[in-house]
Amino acid sequence: MSWAKLLAANRVTALPPSKAELDNLRSIVARSLKDVESAGLSADARFIMAYDAARTLSLLIVRAAGYRPRSVGAHYNTFLALETADPAFAALSAYFDGCRMKRNSCEYDFAGGVSDTDAEGLLTAVRQFAVDAEAWIKARYPHVA
Repeated sequence: MSWAKLLAANRVTALPPSKAELDNLRSIVARSLKDVESAGLSADARFIMAYDAARTLSLLIVRAAGYRPRSVGAHYNTFLALETADPAFAALSAYFDGCRMKRNSCEYDFAGGVSDTDAEGLLTAVRQFAVDAEAWIKARYPHVA
């Protein structure tokens, strides 16, 4: 999908980024990645925290590109926009969107729907994505890196 199509579908709005805003998002990612290491957390809680870091990193890329996902369906729109920012993120966007649905189930429907393997898999992907996202921003939008 293109930015023009996302704009026309009211999935995003154009909005210039600021380094301060992106630094605030980075602080949220750092907190989530630190908190996910706390002892005694359930697999659900670890998954939710790792998911939050994934979504915020995705938002970081979208904001660096000069767009903001609309608030209605914001998580879904964020992952659509991530793929639009760079098609190289398509597989990751699809994975994170699947995690969105699993996160919704354990947040709103029932506890215990996430395994330790699910949580570890997401956390591993997020840690690598954190490195890749920062490199991507630095290469394309150094003024907000």
